[in-house]
Order: sequence, then structure tokens, then C-alpha cells
Amino acid sequence: MEQHKHILNEQDDHLNEIADIANRLHSHAQNINVVIDQQGKQISQLDVEMDKTQKKMNFVQKKLGDLLKTNDQSQICTILILFGTLCGLIFLLIYT
Repeated sequence: MEQHKHILNEQDDHLNEIADIANRLHSHAQNINVVIDQQGKQISQLDVEMDKTQKKMNFVQKKLGDLLKTNDQSQICTILILFGTLCGLIFLLIYT
């Protein structure tokens, strides 16, 4: 009879240990789920920002393509002069 109680007590101890382990695993799983949700939100935000940036890039590429198609020499010359002036001003701003 006493041996039977001892076996039951051991089983109870083992079941308690298993329950504790299951509770810890559940807690870890909840923490992992929170982190995954946060990362999912960050990825969604990154996707939105990438779409905005891609639209801006497409606009710039279209304008650049239009500019490169122009045959007006005076317009290209004016752009180059203005670009050179901008570079000169940036150089003066940095080194003075």
C-alpha cells in the first residue's frame, strides 16, 4: 500500500513537472508570437515605404528619360552649366 502511494506521488510529481514545462513553452510561444507580429508590422511598413519610394523613382526615371531624349542643345548646355554651378557652390559651402 505504501509503495502504491509512493508511485502515485512520483507520478504526481512528474505530471507537475510536465505541466510546468508546458506552461513555460506556452509562455515562450506567446512571446514568439508577439515578436513575429511586431516584425510583420515592420515588414508591412517597409513595404509601404518601398512602394512610395518606387513611385518616386519611376517619376525621376521618366523625367530623366525625357531629358535624355531632348535634342535641344541649348537646354542641355543650360542644365550642365547649372549643374556645374551647383557643384561649385556645394564645394565652396563645404570648404569655406
